[in-house]
Amino acid sequence: MTPWFKNVIPHQDIKDGVLDESVFAADLAEVLAGNGRAVYRDAEMFFAKTYFTAGLRTICKRVVDGLNGKTDSGDRVVSLQTGFGGGKTHSLITLYHLAQQTKIITDIPEAKELLKQTGPITFESGNVAVFTNKTCDPIKGHKVNGYTIKTLWGEIAMQLGGKDAYEIIAENDQKLTCPKGIFKEVLFKCCPALILIDELADYCVSAAAVTVGKSTLSDQTISFVQELSEAVAGTKNCVLVATLPASAVEVASSELGGQVLNSLSNRLSRVSADTRPVSDEEIYEVIRRRLFESIGDEKEIDKVVTEYERLYSSLGMELPGYATKTEYRERIRKSYPFHPALVDVFHTRWASHHDFQRTRGVLRLLGAIVSDLWQRQNSLTGDVSLIHTSDVNFTNLDPLSSQLKKLYGNGYDAVIPADVSGAKSNAFDIDCNVKEYGSHNVSQGLASTILLYSFGSGSNKGISIEELKLSVIRPSGFNHNSVNGALDRIEGVAHYLYYFSAGTSSKRYWFHTKPNINILVNQAKNDIRSTEVYQEVLTRLNSRAQAVREFNVLVAPSDNVPEQKSPTLIVLHPKYQVNGVEISSTKAGKEIQKIATKKGNSARIYRNTLVFLVCSEVGFTKLQGDIVEFLACSHIRDEYKSQLEADQKDDIKNKADAANQAIESSLVNAYSTVAKNCVSKGIQTLALKQFKEQLDRQIDSNVLNTMIDEEWLLQKVGLNELKRNNLVPSTENYIKTKDVYEAFLRYDDKPMITNSSAVQDSIMRYCIDGVLAIAAGEPPSFTRIYYREDVPLFDVTDATYWLVDKSLYIPAEEGPTCGIIGEQPKGTCCVQEEVGTSGAETTTLTNKHFKKLRISGKVALENWTQIFQSFLLPLKDNKVAVNIEISAKATDATPIAENTQNYKITRESANQLGLEFSAEE
Repeated sequence: MTPWFKNVIPHQDIKDGVLDESVFAADLAEVLAGNGRAVYRDAEMFFAKTYFTAGLRTICKRVVDGLNGKTDSGDRVVSLQTGFGGGKTHSLITLYHLAQQTKIITDIPEAKELLKQTGPITFESGNVAVFTNKTCDPIKGHKVNGYTIKTLWGEIAMQLGGKDAYEIIAENDQKLTCPKGIFKEVLFKCCPALILIDELADYCVSAAAVTVGKSTLSDQTISFVQELSEAVAGTKNCVLVATLPASAVEVASSELGGQVLNSLSNRLSRVSADTRPVSDEEIYEVIRRRLFESIGDEKEIDKVVTEYERLYSSLGMELPGYATKTEYRERIRKSYPFHPALVDVFHTRWASHHDFQRTRGVLRLLGAIVSDLWQRQNSLTGDVSLIHTSDVNFTNLDPLSSQLKKLYGNGYDAVIPADVSGAKSNAFDIDCNVKEYGSHNVSQGLASTILLYSFGSGSNKGISIEELKLSVIRPSGFNHNSVNGALDRIEGVAHYLYYFSAGTSSKRYWFHTKPNINILVNQAKNDIRSTEVYQEVLTRLNSRAQAVREFNVLVAPSDNVPEQKSPTLIVLHPKYQVNGVEISSTKAGKEIQKIATKKGNSARIYRNTLVFLVCSEVGFTKLQGDIVEFLACSHIRDEYKSQLEADQKDDIKNKADAANQAIESSLVNAYSTVAKNCVSKGIQTLALKQFKEQLDRQIDSNVLNTMIDEEWLLQKVGLNELKRNNLVPSTENYIKTKDVYEAFLRYDDKPMITNSSAVQDSIMRYCIDGVLAIAAGEPPSFTRIYYREDVPLFDVTDATYWLVDKSLYIPAEEGPTCGIIGEQPKGTCCVQEEVGTSGAETTTLTNKHFKKLRISGKVALENWTQIFQSFLLPLKDNKVAVNIEISAKATDATPIAENTQNYKITRESANQLGLEFSAEE
């Protein structure tokens, strides 16, 4: 087969070994200024060397449609969020040239192909504003057209519409205050307008040092991003495209960086996953276009693909299962002249590190490998139809060695010369001593491959024997059994090689220095996903909720929260965050309103029993950091248990314990906003100022006390509160005590109450103090009115108790009713009186005495509860005796039988009370 270097032609900079980072680093600010490398500055050259991925084409179509005025408001704000080197800046440069070079764009062949996907550009020339972290210094500003521009909004206005547009927001720019509601006027003047913002998070970190009143320029800028998003969404022929890093570690190694990224992410809509600038499958074509002037004869490529397919088919089980599938054949074709494993190790393993610049980094490292092999092609022997991982010579590749140390530490300075590459390495020594290995540099090729694959986590760490064979074996090369033999020898002599095998699976190999706990933790942090963080928060919230005494606590409930009759604290999911300003329009606010007013699809009845505990953006940043630290330590402790030495195990345990303790504190600090929905006033909030060490104590103490202090929660209901809410009776208006109680449960314009005693005890006190009276029974024929006295066994939730005006009470000395008004009860009341012995007739009885009372008659079932209040309680000290006779008849709707509940309950109750029980068949 033809060697790869006889078929392909690299670009001249690759041949010459010009491989500094600037060759592959796109800089939007340089393009705007007309500086930088021609490959980015010159539109024709740029389009010629750019492979338009599906993601990039999607973004371009979305922007072109937006500038043409075709898209809806939601599609005009685009956020590109990928890791370092993920193609964000390259995408912005593409959009810049599309909007700026509309007159010549149709003359560029590659651009014409792109326009077939996006559709034609219908405007002559668009106004473009570009803002990067280098555009405007937060302190000194940026001088242009006789003005000193100081802010993001000033730059955008000046670039889009010159002085006329700038004057609209000039005062806001000079005073560093976010314009409110007026930026739409700027956009309207400048349509069609494309706004490109790159590295904004990094700019905001610097802007945080500039004070603006009680806030900072960073705060004002973040606020403007939301203002700008809404203005663009509401203005046709305008598009905003902004980039964000994928994680906080790409902004700054500080809590502020994470906070800034979190705030910006919450304010910008993101492009969905299928519009990433560069997908995994497209990386191959991106590499080809950027590194090679010509990829060579397609027939030669077909020969190479066919030979590798035959080889892998013959090896069968010696290789990973996917190697013999048709899909892998196509990957060999796409990745030519590289073996897919070489591309994959950089694009997947190395790119998982947060400091690796993904596409840019892959291009630079592969470019360095091609350059090294191109320059020493005359010394290459054997089958070199593809470039394998085993062709990587770390000794010759300073960019690769430097990147390795940058990502994974200087300790590999010792690993490479000791075990991998160079005349004194163990791999070199093995090849020299074993002839069959030496002719193909088997051991050195294996060592280089293992080092390249040494990075990952858990079951993905290192490389298996099957994967090693796939990476190093060639059609006309050594026998696959040589891999097993060479590995055995390397295991016996290597100083930094590690391996493990789990169950029946083959060994996995990797190199590392003595594990550095901090490095391991940082690596593990990048594997922690937001879903894991949220789950850990919810687990801890649920655990602490069980210990709360003063509230019924529900953690991240569904929309169908049952009706509650006691104070219920709903702790919102951590994804709902607030930033200390009005929250009704936020996602958190909408969730609060939904739960507070609806029970599933029905209107909620008891709306004044729910209060919400909400996470803050600032607090979540700290909480997230602590949880990621804890989870990372836990993963390391579990995954590296057999590899860590005793002192290292102690270190990781101490770090995990410290992170665990920090989580308890940061959980309390994060959930620092108490919110309550009110239909008439919107969502009201309280900011907690004091904090306990654990969330359950925080809720039982500071949340409770703050609500009481702010009169959100009442332990007793004051008379003025009753009057304000028309809950005090008048001579014409009686009020059920149950209605008074439920008014504080149902209507969210009132304070909440701690429990029913808050109403019951207060009403009882007002009765005893003579403010009002409590009546029992049904109006107007109350069976008893209590005034300036205790009400025995009073229950505020009993519908037979009423608040009545005190004037309805008739004292005993004013009449015979003794506080009982209305008609004489039905039935008979027989009084046996003591007769005097004098025989004299008494014409006036001022105080007649009786020996005995007997009351009998039929009582309607609905009045049965009045018997206790009206008869038994008043006579409780008079040796009262009760004889009852209860009869009941079976009906078609409600039969009585031995197996029915009505029969079982009444018979058992009669037995327990010693009553006679009979049933007639």
